[in-house]
Amino acid sequence: MKQAYIVISDVHLGNGECNHKDFCDFLEWVHGLEKQSEVIKCKDKKITIKTPDKIILLGDILDLWNPKNSDRNNIIKDVMKPFYLLTNINCDKIYVVGNHDDSLGELEGKGDFDVLNNGKKIVIYNRHYPKKDKKSGKAHGIKIGNKSYFFLHGHQFDKNQAILKHVNRIWNPINWFQDLFNVKFTKKYWKANFAIFLGLLICDKYFLMREFPQPDFFDNLSWAMIIGFFALSSIPGIVANTQGIIYNSTKPRDKTVEQVIKDKYYQKNRETIDADVVVFGHTHFASSYELKTETGKKLFLNSGCWVGSDIEYNGITCYANTFLYLDESGAYIMTWRGSGNIECIEAFT
Repeated sequence: MKQAYIVISDVHLGNGECNHKDFCDFLEWVHGLEKQSEVIKCKDKKITIKTPDKIILLGDILDLWNPKNSDRNNIIKDVMKPFYLLTNINCDKIYVVGNHDDSLGELEGKGDFDVLNNGKKIVIYNRHYPKKDKKSGKAHGIKIGNKSYFFLHGHQFDKNQAILKHVNRIWNPINWFQDLFNVKFTKKYWKANFAIFLGLLICDKYFLMREFPQPDFFDNLSWAMIIGFFALSSIPGIVANTQGIIYNSTKPRDKTVEQVIKDKYYQKNRETIDADVVVFGHTHFASSYELKTETGKKLFLNSGCWVGSDIEYNGITCYANTFLYLDESGAYIMTWRGSGNIECIEAFT
């Protein structure tokens, strides 16, 4: 049975660097494949790209961590057109959550709203697709052609993210402060409130202590409540914006698949994935690496991202606007060049 999959990761809808228009144009092109397949030349071979049986959204499609201006309303604005276009594509959608849209993992298994108007489904997977076998603990890939494929976002291979994951099981401070910051009053007035808070501290030190050297308990309580109100209503804005600055200065964009493997982000001694090909995103670098294992070889593919533009790192181009096309003939890393122009970066047959 012939199958075709399109894999997309790291769109970061809501983030200021998201290539929103390019992504929407690409989805319209995918929708058009239902009427007319496209033939792409890839390493002296012609590949026919047909309408997919499944689209796999491989994490960080939404940016709940670092939306533009730390305002989650920007996610809502950005998501409307792409998700409208996605629902019109006549295939099932698999949404595997990443670290930036981790909150969506809570929707796994919720079936009240997963059937779309065209009868197709969108199914959310919290960690990876497909699920692990409960008895053996092994993760088995799905068969496409003569190879099996396994899909996960890729932050599981990131040591820093692994540490955060354990901390966040107890308390997720980023989400907590983001939630507080996106309260209308806090979001609108946090800068003014912070300025008032600093003014009150100065006033307390240089004016009130001189005018009222011996305030009673209720004076202290009232003053503390006033200062506390302005402090607490400004802290979420400070934390949310600081988090955005820190994240933007430490983006994982420069990690190729080879670096992920060789830096031991991926630990083969803990291998539980039974698949010929492991597909992930997270590092924003569409690339590949073949690893020798005790049972043979395992191919790792990165589906890249839809943010920023092409950048060169140490002589290697990190392409923007990339996706994977998988069918019975093999796997192909491709980049969208606009107006239906597709360039094949790598082919694996």
